[in-house]
Amino acid sequence: MVRIAPFRSIVYNPKKVRDFSKVVAPPYDVISPEEQDRLYRKSPQNVVRLILNREPNPYEEAARIFEQWQADGILVRSDRPAIYLLSQRFKLKTGEEKERLGFMALVRIEDSSAGGVLPHEKTHKAPLDDRIKVLQACGAHLSPIFSLYSQPKQTISQLLKEHVQGIPTTIQVKDEGKGSTSMWEITDEELIGLIQRQMADQPLLIADGHHRYEAATSYRDHLRGERPHGTGREAFNYVMMYFSNMTEEGLVIFPTHRMLREFPRIPFLQLEEKLHAHFNMEQYPKTREGRRSFLKDFHKEGKKRQLIGASFKNDPRYLILRLKNKRSMQRLGKDMSASLLELDVSVLHHLFIENILGVSPEAQLQDGNLTYNQDAEDALNAVEKGAVQAAFVLNPPRPEQVLTVAMGGEKMPQKSTYFYPKLLSGLVINKIDPDEEIEEKPGRQ
Repeated sequence: MVRIAPFRSIVYNPKKVRDFSKVVAPPYDVISPEEQDRLYRKSPQNVVRLILNREPNPYEEAARIFEQWQADGILVRSDRPAIYLLSQRFKLKTGEEKERLGFMALVRIEDSSAGGVLPHEKTHKAPLDDRIKVLQACGAHLSPIFSLYSQPKQTISQLLKEHVQGIPTTIQVKDEGKGSTSMWEITDEELIGLIQRQMADQPLLIADGHHRYEAATSYRDHLRGERPHGTGREAFNYVMMYFSNMTEEGLVIFPTHRMLREFPRIPFLQLEEKLHAHFNMEQYPKTREGRRSFLKDFHKEGKKRQLIGASFKNDPRYLILRLKNKRSMQRLGKDMSASLLELDVSVLHHLFIENILGVSPEAQLQDGNLTYNQDAEDALNAVEKGAVQAAFVLNPPRPEQVLTVAMGGEKMPQKSTYFYPKLLSGLVINKIDPDEEIEEKPGRQ
């Protein structure tokens, strides 16, 4: 059973911060060093100083700044528990305009075995340790975890949209040509209670924020160890989460393409033989027109079947690879479900990168050997500039595919999905007071 609750958030004080676009930031894991510099220059109060501090002692400095901003009234805590409706309007490269609706609340942390909150991607120790240290230092959830639920009738979305009709937004952020985010604070106890009941039987799929969810779980376990006789309602038993309906028209998943800097040297004819053993291949010349046709056909065909797009350094071709026989994957993934085996990203990692190219999962992680990019053109350009040895282009998985894998207790390779647009950090913060108890009935904290 999923238990959500309203909470008293910490927000930027509009009397101190006039332009919210200057203080919000993307999630920490998509901020490049260049973007970090830009956010630092934007405002001395930008939330990047909390979520991705660049000082020599980043965790201690983030904690100091967080306390200072509260003392100075830059950040203020609301008096009443609330949930928060978010509308994100954005435009795709095609020019199509979309809106994604969701809401933020607390959710009770569950162990993965309970089945209420489902991860779908693997995590790694270094970023997990980093997020644990940020959480321990600040004692707050600085960014919401992004989750999905499935409600085809969209009852919750309709209730929230109707409720805020004619009500001014609490926060409005324009994101420099990329779109806008509008947020409304909702304190109506009857509406919150109705949404809590609607959400109770909904399994949640973590779309973005796997490391932060595991960090929140670790933090909870640590404090539970210090307070063995707790009620289970202490604030550290909950985490701040954003909930979006999987059937929302505005839910967009982009693919995350792979770039491989190094792999064991394989003679061209031997590699060609291995590829032909497992894949049917379509070849396109490395010309401007060839690339255009390659990407167009790849995306079109990818709606119907499993495909991998590939480009190798010193190879004058772009390749579209289509798996010949499912048995190739079944032999490699005897412990994997059919749902996981059928994903393009599984074929790429297990059959292509590990089996054909001989790059182990450990070697992929070593010194950033395997890197990621959401732009197929950028990934292909990296090969042609000689920055990497190979680039692999993917189509995005469908939300229902991701949910099926997660409900089966399995996990996809890291960065298998890229939900767009990302949630902004800095809209709301959830401060964790170990002595505060969360009442799952609204208005009774």
